[in-house]
Amino acid sequence: MSVTRREVVVGALAAGALGAGPTPARASGNDQLELLLAFEHRLEAAYRAALAGDAVDLALGRSLLAQEREHVRGVELALRSVGRRGPRSSAPRGAPREALSGRRDFARFALALETETVAAYTQVLATLDAPDLLQPLGSIMTAGAQHQVALRRLLGEPLLARKH
Repeated sequence: MSVTRREVVVGALAAGALGAGPTPARASGNDQLELLLAFEHRLEAAYRAALAGDAVDLALGRSLLAQEREHVRGVELALRSVGRRGPRSSAPRGAPREALSGRRDFARFALALETETVAAYTQVLATLDAPDLLQPLGSIMTAGAQHQVALRRLLGEPLLARKH
């Protein structure tokens, strides 16, 4: 029986959520994880709007939306593991109207948002004081980098960002 990446991420986050209760050091990551959750909610809303407005290829859009939904669940599990109890307080923004005007416009918008999200994960993972969350959050970050590659391919851009 093979195990999917999703099962590994969800299992690792669930294991962290079942661990010891929050400590002051671990709870300090709450704001960092809330930031990641906000990015994931925004990506989820953007892909949902793009699918509704035919601004993304159906197969790619469905795949990216499904993965973003898993990322939201994963970050929510991570938040519960550091002591968060209540639901998220603000509604996510979708894609701006101009980003939904065509598939290339949306791909550029989504690539920029995925790039911001991966950068946020990089920053959070470098400072998060919750070793049990590093692997699952790193896995989510890696999926975001894979989204960047798919969007770059769609746009005909080099698959890896060039350093300036």
